[in-house]
Amino acid sequence: MRKCLTGSLILLLLLFRISVSAFAAEAVSVDIPVVIDGGGTAYMIPEVNSPLPTDNALRVDNGRTGHFYINFTEPGEYHYTITARFSDADGERDADETFRLTVTVYEREDGVLYTVAVINSNQNEGKPDLVRFRETPEPSTEPPTEPSTEPPTTPPPPGTPGTPRTGDESHLTRYVLAAMMASAGLFGLALLYTVNTDKLIKEERL
Repeated sequence: MRKCLTGSLILLLLLFRISVSAFAAEAVSVDIPVVIDGGGTAYMIPEVNSPLPTDNALRVDNGRTGHFYINFTEPGEYHYTITARFSDADGERDADETFRLTVTVYEREDGVLYTVAVINSNQNEGKPDLVRFRETPEPSTEPPTEPSTEPPTTPPPPGTPGTPRTGDESHLTRYVLAAMMASAGLFGLALLYTVNTDKLIKEERL
């Protein structure tokens, strides 16, 4: 009788271990892609009661995409903070932007787990599909340009010395030349008339 009882207990323990192994095999994994412009290292910090990722620190080279992997075995809501440190030719420096990851794990009626992951940034609105750290441009050291307080200048009237020429002035030049030629012609006729008149007067006297 005792042998049968002992055998039954052993069988129950084996069945329990098998059921636990089967439950653990139903764990669901979440993949979080990470991009760091210029290259650097990303860090994932889990909050209390949140499963640890396979790697807390992730090295990501420039132009490449790294991945954080997290395995979940129980339904619930889990939170993470993702930061980064740039590492390039200019040295190392912390990224100004941080991301918050919220993973909600659901269980279907058949016991299968599935997840919904939401990423939020502390600098940009919306929900991106991946974590991307960008270089923040340094603020300009030049003082802002103040608007001029001087009143607008009134252009001088046409013909004033120094006034830029606008339009076609060739007709005016032609009129001036024609007037000068006409004056010269009249002067020549007057001079010729005076000379002829003097000659006639002298001939009459003789």
